[in-house]
Amino acid sequence: MRREISDFRSSLKSIHSWILLLGAAFGLGAYFPTWLSLTASVRVSGIPHLVLNVLFIGLAVRQLKHDRTSSTEPAIEDQWLGSGLVLGGLAIFYSYHPAVTPQAFSCMIILVGGVLSYQSLQFLRRQWFAIALLAVSLHPNLERVARHLWSLFVPPQALSEFMAWGGSWLLRAIGQPASSESQFVVLPTGSVKVAPGCDGFEMTFVIAIAAVIIGIAFRVRSRWTIQLIAIGIMLALTLNIFRIAVMVLAVVYWGKDSFEFWHGAIGGQVFSGILFTIYYYAIQPILNLKTKE
Repeated sequence: MRREISDFRSSLKSIHSWILLLGAAFGLGAYFPTWLSLTASVRVSGIPHLVLNVLFIGLAVRQLKHDRTSSTEPAIEDQWLGSGLVLGGLAIFYSYHPAVTPQAFSCMIILVGGVLSYQSLQFLRRQWFAIALLAVSLHPNLERVARHLWSLFVPPQALSEFMAWGGSWLLRAIGQPASSESQFVVLPTGSVKVAPGCDGFEMTFVIAIAAVIIGIAFRVRSRWTIQLIAIGIMLALTLNIFRIAVMVLAVVYWGKDSFEFWHGAIGGQVFSGILFTIYYYAIQPILNLKTKE
């Protein structure tokens, strides 16, 4: 009886090894060229998305390297469940090919299934955050996903309307006869529409991700990480209001070339540099608290 159980386990390992190989080769391996091409071409606030993905992978590896717990043999149930997830992920991958988001989602399933089958459910529970970072890194455009999630709870134009209102308020504060109408900042000599790409969401997303990365890198407590995120979001939205006001002044008074400068990549990088400089000094009290512990 023991020999039969041993033979069954050996054959099971062989089956699972082939399933894992299929998932790695025809799922993750087939998706890799698409992932690399898109992450290199997609930019978030002027930063190649590949940089964010590599940072997530690096942080995940760092988390896994700190795991000193000895690995345990996965239970048969874990192996079957993991193999089922890998096969299910492959089915989704080729059912929706070449759509990118289903491919990314299916590769996340394959990754979780592979970890579950190879390492066990106990390991997955212990290292869920590192696995989550690896899974998130598989999507080539997280900003688009975040914007879609945002639109589920908030009207799509809400942030643009808020920026138009904030920009008009700031212009009135410096003596300009400005007002806001929906997404437009209106002056007597013209008006400017705050399009979704200028509503500050992209920069807010980037600085929120930066806050999470800083929180992980410095190993600060969760409540401090939330504070880092909140400070970043507040600064990003506030500075974007200033940018809207500058672009409105450029359109109405300074001419097209000035507007193109502040609206383009260089102007965006100027504001990004100012934002991250202010953010660096704003979060020092939190990081200093961590250092004193």
